[in-house]
Amino acid sequence: MPVEYNDEHAHFECETTIYPRTEGVLRGQLAVRFITGSAVIPCIKMSDGAEKPLSPVEDIDSGKNWWIVKDSWDAKEKYWRHSSVNTAGTLILVLDDVHCHINIGSMDFSRDQLERYLTGFKDDLWELLLDESSSVQASREQGGIGINNATIDCAQNIIMHAHKILSNPKAELREIQTLKPRKAVKPVNRTFMELATKTNQSVLTSRAVKPTFNMAENRYILFALERSYRMIKQIVILSGNKAKRYATLTDKLQHQYDSFTDSVTIDRDLVVKDLEIIRQRCKLSYWQQQLAQSFIAEKIVYDADGPQYNVLHFRSQKPTKENDGFFIEINVQGQWMRDSEKSTVLSFNSKFNASLLNLVRCLRQHAEYKITGAGRRYETEKAVIYVIDYLNDIEIVDARELHLAQQKYSQEIMQGKVLDANNWQRKLSPRELDEQTKEKVALQNRIRFYSENQSLSEAVFKKVEPKQRQLAQLITQFKALGVTASSHFPNSMTFVQNPRYQGVHNGYKQLMASTRLTNEDLLLSLEEIDAIGLVNMPLLYERWCLLQIMKVLIESFRFIPQSNWKYQLVDAIKGRKKDIEILFDNPLSKRSLTLTYEKTLENGKRPDFVIDLQWAAEKDDQARYSRRFVLDAKFYDRSTFARSGGLLGVIDGLRNQKDYREATNNPVFLIHPCKHAIADVVTAQHWGKYSYLGEAGSGAGGIKPNHDYGAIFLSPIDKELYNDELQRLLGLFLQYKLESPNTSSLPNDLTRAKPFCIRCGSVELRTIEKTGGYTNKQGVQSARTPRSVWLQCTECEQFISFNHCQHSETRLIKNGLYWTYHSARAIEPFNIKCPECSEWGGW
Repeated sequence: MPVEYNDEHAHFECETTIYPRTEGVLRGQLAVRFITGSAVIPCIKMSDGAEKPLSPVEDIDSGKNWWIVKDSWDAKEKYWRHSSVNTAGTLILVLDDVHCHINIGSMDFSRDQLERYLTGFKDDLWELLLDESSSVQASREQGGIGINNATIDCAQNIIMHAHKILSNPKAELREIQTLKPRKAVKPVNRTFMELATKTNQSVLTSRAVKPTFNMAENRYILFALERSYRMIKQIVILSGNKAKRYATLTDKLQHQYDSFTDSVTIDRDLVVKDLEIIRQRCKLSYWQQQLAQSFIAEKIVYDADGPQYNVLHFRSQKPTKENDGFFIEINVQGQWMRDSEKSTVLSFNSKFNASLLNLVRCLRQHAEYKITGAGRRYETEKAVIYVIDYLNDIEIVDARELHLAQQKYSQEIMQGKVLDANNWQRKLSPRELDEQTKEKVALQNRIRFYSENQSLSEAVFKKVEPKQRQLAQLITQFKALGVTASSHFPNSMTFVQNPRYQGVHNGYKQLMASTRLTNEDLLLSLEEIDAIGLVNMPLLYERWCLLQIMKVLIESFRFIPQSNWKYQLVDAIKGRKKDIEILFDNPLSKRSLTLTYEKTLENGKRPDFVIDLQWAAEKDDQARYSRRFVLDAKFYDRSTFARSGGLLGVIDGLRNQKDYREATNNPVFLIHPCKHAIADVVTAQHWGKYSYLGEAGSGAGGIKPNHDYGAIFLSPIDKELYNDELQRLLGLFLQYKLESPNTSSLPNDLTRAKPFCIRCGSVELRTIEKTGGYTNKQGVQSARTPRSVWLQCTECEQFISFNHCQHSETRLIKNGLYWTYHSARAIEPFNIKCPECSEWGGW
């Protein structure tokens, strides 16, 4: 188990998992060993403070000494039973003068479920290796199966030539001794002894010959047949699994399509939560608290000592073009006016306090403030400028957002009463029906796509499955002749002169080439991985997550893995080394990335997965930009999360205590298999029950995560969602979090990075003409912002809209109802909230 040092608590710690429902599985034993040797006996610190010493045992294979817990001896299974490490909680090991805390989690998986998990892991690995190019090249539209007619022909040729070999296999005669009638005897030394000692024997020992088929040529043929069988077997499993998966996806999408009606059911609990958030925003104290938090975030320094302070009572308007202050109106004896009838500017370009320049990001437009400080006033031909050089205090007096919140609160209360009277159901508006229609078009497209892929996968299965059975029969027949397999290719003229032997050898090589498994070491490694049993399932979960990340990057987002990726992947699965890098490229979307397994950060910490993204702007190929995303896999259940401070507590531990965010504020996300880890659902989307994408704060006055941290549900047992949660998260990284979300300085709301479809990964998008307007929340017909952009994928017909928040200028991307990662409003599920300020608006 990997052990890390906890700086905060000054002890080492590691994690393991127990499985109470796995009846019939031989329990493992927790053991420790001193690498450098120690005369001190390690022990377990009990809950009452007592210490229970461990006992030494010798590993019969390596001769090394290990220390284990000896509670009772199981004579039948021949191992020491123990109870302390089969209980969920924290176990403290005292090793010399060092304490190591072992955090023991519990997973409610049965043995059958764990076996299916292990089998699925191996199948996914083979699928990645066999199906490497089908999802990113031309064959993507041919079903995404990593097999073609050449592969089937190879298998058929191998079978045909092997059958011919069996009809007349090469053999050699080996001399043996056997009993024969006296007249047929070919004497050996033993024959003369028998004649001298025994008289009138009817049979005597004789020299004879016996044909044997266990020759180098046949041993190699059996080896080639066994390897071919393994590859064909995996293709059968791959095509069968894909057929089932496509059938499941088709059913799921059809269910989504059939669930659309002209009405919607509103989640009352989420409406109540949203109302509480709006109610807090109706208080002036809330906005004062927001101001104080922004001062801390922007590191504004107050001036305690300075010249004589004055109070300036002003009302902010829009920021200056230089973004170093605001246009304002000042309050003179209760009247709002411009100073000297000129444009009046409040500048934060202080000569004495550089931090005041950040005030422009703290103050809000159309808000009333009283600022206590000192500075200068000077006048130009067109403007009067107030410069704040010293800041002693600032108070928000009023804000337009405060009054808007009060209006919204009244309106939402009325809407809530109407919904309550209608059993929390309402008819969709014309705009919502239009969005639903766009979603149904994309669903119909994908239903056709996956149905066709299902048919292709089933066709491949029907073609290849008989070949698997025929190869199995051939292997059995060769073994019945006493042949044992050998990978050594004999230096024999047989493979030159005999077309049958030559045909099997060439067919095997061609099969490896067609499946892109041309390296013998790689095949040997895959055989070793296939032999993995039910051991260290949390570690296996990490590596299963690695496979899923790669599958989503390749299949959903069309990244192409670069050279030697198979060997890097196998190294990661076998656990040979750390800092394993796999390079991916997607030239069409102008993105490339490095996926590192167990990367060592500069602070010495080692998260499970680090994605370093490089990208170029759509209209500029020269400049390259970078962004880092951190993912960590935890094989936790609900009780383990509860002991660790809940889901957000675990995320905080990774992000802040382990400092995975680093100085550049990396987005940090957790991957876990616990379906009920979300204690506080904050979004109306279906995925909000299982995952949290940092789309909204969890409290009324809480800090907005702005998609900087969160967690997704990804289970190898529960395949209902398959990899949708992971695809949505990686889509969030690749589409949204790679650049600044503020669009105020851009000509429109499109990303600078090349847009792509989050549903299918295509960059072939067409611009859709926007409708003339929409009905806002007050029921007034409003014009759409000219900065928003509507696109539609030409492959899957997914509708994508780019807009911005009218309050914070934050970019908002809507990928339809299912794939949107921003939070949806509870009372209006077709509208989304800004992740920066939780506001919403018309589209």
